[in-house]
Amino acid sequence: MDRNLPPLSDELVAPFLELLQRLRAICDGDLEKNIILLAIAARSVADAEFAAMSNEARMQSTAPLLPSRGLNLRSIAESSGIPRETVRRKVGELIEAGWIGQSGRNLHFTAQGYAALTVGREGLEALAHQFHQVVQGRAARAAGAGGAPV
Repeated sequence: MDRNLPPLSDELVAPFLELLQRLRAICDGDLEKNIILLAIAARSVADAEFAAMSNEARMQSTAPLLPSRGLNLRSIAESSGIPRETVRRKVGELIEAGWIGQSGRNLHFTAQGYAALTVGREGLEALAHQFHQVVQGRAARAAGAGGAPV
């Protein structure tokens, strides 16, 4: 950890807290389900066909599953540290809710699930914007003071 960096401030902590609160509300307080959904999202956004679709097209899709590179239960358990049986149970609940589906062993979002996560996506976009503003402001101040950008 670089001790020369300025401390985190409300500029960064408050929007991060707001995002966590939004995510918590999406899954009725179950942050492990959110971790599972974020893992699936990471594989989805890496897919060229998914990336080429607009948010509206994803939410209105009539296809049973949205395009994705896919992700299986074992990979989610290994990458997240959530026990495999817990992942299996929570994935079953998400499938039952209609938010995700399976193609072989791979998990993908459904249009319904993608739409249900809108508030989380909006929170993540707001957080990214806020982080960008903070970093840009600190870099400008550092450059103006003759220092290296932060």
